Amino acid sequence: MSAPPSEGRAVQVLGTRHSPGPDLPDHACDTHVHVFGPAHRHPYAADRGYLPPDALPADLRALHRHLGITRTVLVQPSPYGTDNTRLLDGLRTLGEAARGVAVIDPGAGSRELRAMDRAGVRGVRVNLGANTSNDLERARERIRATARTIAPFGWHLDLHLDAAALAAVDDLLPRLPVPVVLDHFAGIKPGAGTDDGTGSLARTCRLLETGRVWVKLSAPYRAAAGGSYDDLGPALAALLDTRADRALWGSDWPHTGGSPATRHPDRVEPFLPVDDGLSLTRLRAHLDASRLRHVLVDNPATLYGW
Repeated sequence: MSAPPSEGRAVQVLGTRHSPGPDLPDHACDTHVHVFGPAHRHPYAADRGYLPPDALPADLRALHRHLGITRTVLVQPSPYGTDNTRLLDGLRTLGEAARGVAVIDPGAGSRELRAMDRAGVRGVRVNLGANTSNDLERARERIRATARTIAPFGWHLDLHLDAAALAAVDDLLPRLPVPVVLDHFAGIKPGAGTDDGTGSLARTCRLLETGRVWVKLSAPYRAAAGGSYDDLGPALAALLDTRADRALWGSDWPHTGGSPATRHPDRVEPFLPVDDGLSLTRLRAHLDASRLRHVLVDNPATLYGW
């Protein structure tokens, strides 16, 4: 087991206190992080929905060193649109220990994608948002087209969606020519029981059973009102009991804040003060050693190619 060098004390990263966290297996991986800025080198898209502070690869390294994490997956954040320059620069900085999930234009050419593949990109993200059911066929065609584009590279499709969007496309996902990863508990927002009244947990479990779909046990504060893995215990158990070999963990660092209703594209939106060490400790309490290794080491190594 690899313990954080700072065991026994908290550290500050980007102004947020992070507890030491639990002992982790060697080669533990954080499969969902973002890097931002500086804006003069990596400008944001003109149509961005929000403006984040800087969160640099050096900051990420400091946090992961503290937690005992040695592998990471950079996910393209929405303020950069389809300009993956910041992502690719981050992959070069972090080296072989990092992989990437890009966002691409529908007409991206094979030359561009081959260059991304050499840089460490292993997936493409599609953000379906909350209104998929209002334009179902467009969402389904976007998924199909993206899957066709990336299939020759052996990449996966990473979907950011809510429970309603998942219900609108779930029949399509196991039939795609690429694996599918569902971000942030697949949009599940359970209450006191094992589901949220929409059937989203049962739907996600059925998708996991196919072996073609994976789920990220990431950002519990986006899935549960209490903001903790302790609030997601029944859902967490159901997902792992279904396919522990199709579950991944991601911190969602640096924890972008706000909502579409409150964000402004020209006003810096502070990051949320999430203690990632404490979050990992709470997750660890729900996993035995075998499942901890599945989620943090073996499953990421399989999907991202370590």
